[in-house]
Amino acid sequence: MRKLFTILFIGLLIFNLSAQTVGLKAGFNLGNITWGSDAKDVLVAMNATSNMMIGISAGATGSFELSDILTLNTELNFTQKGTKLSIDGFDDDLSTKINFIDIIPAISYKITDVLSASMGPYVGFALSGTQDVAEIDLITGETLIKSETIDFEESEINTLDYGLNIGVSYVLNEIFVFNTGYSIGFADLNGGDQGGLDLSEKTNGIYFSIGYLFDN
Repeated sequence: MRKLFTILFIGLLIFNLSAQTVGLKAGFNLGNITWGSDAKDVLVAMNATSNMMIGISAGATGSFELSDILTLNTELNFTQKGTKLSIDGFDDDLSTKINFIDIIPAISYKITDVLSASMGPYVGFALSGTQDVAEIDLITGETLIKSETIDFEESEINTLDYGLNIGVSYVLNEIFVFNTGYSIGFADLNGGDQGGLDLSEKTNGIYFSIGYLFDN
């Protein structure tokens, strides 16, 4: 899987460098996790609520005009995804943040000269991540929150993510492009034995970015 992802990464990088228009972008995501039905029951039993987490994103873009109204866009993005759990009795939220490299091809439909709508799949590979863990001080009884580096194999977290992006973009002065949209993940990040239960964990989120375009 790593070898396939590396081939896709290099191929898309070459594609972007040869594109008619290239650009750089940066922004942020409001990410969360879609929990399976049995996983939701676990959260309810814990008096926990899953909330959006703010993560950063940055990358490179490339595009080819297919017609007067259709454009093939590609992106290589560093994207942070995850969630925050608010648990009754805890003063602080427990955050899970995973750093992905996403490959994103999409077809863009030009609504006006400056406004476009786009849709396309994405595939991402997790590079690293952190997860907050709650510990109770046996002397004081105080709950302490500390951040730990995620060991994907030990935590049985899948490193492959894939899904669908739907968005809109607005181009200002043919140089700056503003993007916003929604990302929905189809891959189950919970790689452990679920024992017939629906304990799935899938990414989702709202994204915003600002890009600067260059003509090749």
